Amino acid sequence: MKRLLYGLLLVSFLGGLTLAQGFTVVDQVGREVSLPVIPQRVICTYGVITWYLYALGVQDRLVLGSYIGLKPDTPFWALLETIDPKLPHKAYRGKPTVEEILARDPDLVLGSKVKDLELAAALEEVGIPTLLFFAETPEGIKGALSLLGKVFGVEGRAARLISYFDEKTREIAASIPSGIEKPKVLFVGTDPLRVASGEMYQSAMIELAGGRSVTRGIPGYWQSVNIEQVLLWNPDVVFIAPYGRVTPEDILGDPLWADIGAVRSGRVYKLPRVLAPWDIPTPESFLGIVWMALKLHPDLSLDLGVEAKRFYREFYGLELPQEVLADILR
Repeated sequence: MKRLLYGLLLVSFLGGLTLAQGFTVVDQVGREVSLPVIPQRVICTYGVITWYLYALGVQDRLVLGSYIGLKPDTPFWALLETIDPKLPHKAYRGKPTVEEILARDPDLVLGSKVKDLELAAALEEVGIPTLLFFAETPEGIKGALSLLGKVFGVEGRAARLISYFDEKTREIAASIPSGIEKPKVLFVGTDPLRVASGEMYQSAMIELAGGRSVTRGIPGYWQSVNIEQVLLWNPDVVFIAPYGRVTPEDILGDPLWADIGAVRSGRVYKLPRVLAPWDIPTPESFLGIVWMALKLHPDLSLDLGVEAKRFYREFYGLELPQEVLADILR
C-alpha cells in the first residue's frame, strides 16, 4: 500500500514538474507552440474563442478579449458581467495592436487562423506564444475545446462539453424516424434576404437538428439573394439570427413572402440567446441545435428548459433568471 501511495505521489510530482518546465501543443493551423507554463494572462483576438474561456471556467485568466455578438448596455452584457465583474476592463472592440497587447503583459495570445497569421508572427518575434484557431465547424469546435482544455489544464471540463454535444446530436438523430422527409430550412441574418451559405456553421446546425439547409452547395459566407430565389427554395421553416432587427413578424407580414411554405404555416422563428448568440460556433450553440430540433420536430422528447438550466449551471456557474428562461422557451 505504501509503495502504491509513493508511486502515485511520484507520478503527480513528475506531472507537475513537466508543466512547470513547459509543454508543447499543436494549434488548429498545425503549428507546434511551446508554452513555458499553464497561461495565467491571456489575450484573445478571435471573438468566437473568447466565449470558450467562459464555458471552460477560465475567464479569470483573460486580460483582454474580443467578443463576437456582444455590446455594452445590453441584457446579455449585464448577465455576463454577473459571472465576470471585470468584463468592462477586458472587453475590446476591434483588434488590439501589438503595442496594446504588449501593454497587458500576456503569456499567451489566442487568435484566428484566418485573420491573425501576421499578428502571430509579430508576437513570436517578441517572445509571446500565439495559438491560432479555426472553430467554424462541429469538428473545429470540438478540436478547439480539446486544445484549450489541455492548454489551461481543464481537460475534464472540455471533455464534458464535447460529450454533451455528441450525446445531444446522437439523441436528436435517433429520435427522428428514418425515412421521413426532413424540413427544408432557410437561415437569414440581419436582413430577410441575407442568408447563411451552405458552408457556414448555421447550415451545419440545421443538418444536425434534423433539417435540410436550402443553401447547401452555396459557398462563402453571408450571401444576398432575391425573393425569387427564396420562392424557388420554398423553405418549410425559416430561422432568423438572434442579432439584428429582423423579427418573425417582418417576414410573416411581408406580402412578397406570402406564398412561401414557412410563412403559410407560420413556421418563422428567431433564435434566442443568453450570453453569446446561439447560432455562432461556440459551446452555447449546442443549445441552439436542441432549440432548432424542437422547432423542426416538435414531438421530440427533449426539454429545452431543463437542458438550458443544467447547461448554464454546470458550465458557466449561472442560474438562469426566470425571464431569460421564458425568452428561450417562447
